[in-house]
Parts: sequence; structure tokens; C-alpha cells
Amino acid sequence: MLNQTEISSIRNFNRDYTKLLGILNKKVLGTPLSWTEGRVILEISFNHDKTPIEVANSLNLDKSYTSRIIKRFEKNELLTKSPSATDSRSVQLHLTSKGLALVKELDERSDQQIKDLLGNLSDLEQKKFYQAMSTIDTLLFNRK
Repeated sequence: MLNQTEISSIRNFNRDYTKLLGILNKKVLGTPLSWTEGRVILEISFNHDKTPIEVANSLNLDKSYTSRIIKRFEKNELLTKSPSATDSRSVQLHLTSKGLALVKELDERSDQQIKDLLGNLSDLEQKKFYQAMSTIDTLLFNRK
């Protein structure tokens, strides 16, 4: 079991990393989207044609909050809805070309953020960073 000093160290790391990535900023990576909106549009992109409930469940978000975000996306012509083929009470979400362009921008800016973050590290240090992140990923999410 971790002692209090180790737990405090993990919490300090989480605070520092959150600040470093800019997660507390109102907008994600210089776009007009909030961090939650960014995650929602990326979720729709990664998992094509999701329903609003699937998006909310996947991100552990409140369904009404997710619905409001999706309505804003539709109003801003970032996505369209179509009737679900499997559930007449639901809709499928489809990103428009404008929505896909925003996702591409988010992806590019996210990639650049990581490159900038690690840019001052040597190749060996970057590999060590990657290995540490891979270890965390495996331990917490059972991914290899």
C-alpha cells in the first residue's frame, strides 16, 4: 500500500501535468471548444456514428450536458443527426466537413503539444517518458 508521501507525490504530479497541458484553460488548444466539447467531438470522430447516449456513457458525462453540447455542435454545423437504424427513439451523429476539419485541427494541435512538451528531452529521455506512460496505461487501463 502507498504511504501518504507517495499519494501526495502522485497528486502533485496530477496537478502539475494538468497545468502543463492547459486542461484548466477554458478553451482547448486555442480552439473555440471547451475541453469537454473537444473530448465529445473527438469521441464522435473516433467512434463513427455514435448515438448521444453512447457518447455520454463512453465519456462518463451527464446525458443532458452531452445533449446540450451536441445541440451546439449541430447549430454550429459541426455535425448532423440521422435516425438510428437500430433504435427508432435515438439518432446517429455524423460529423460534417466543418466538424471533420475541426477534429483534424485538434489532432494536429494535440500532436504538436506533445512534441513541444518532449522537445527538450533527449531521445533516451523521450523513450523513458513513453515507457513510463505505457506502464501507467497498462496498469490502470489493462491495455498493452
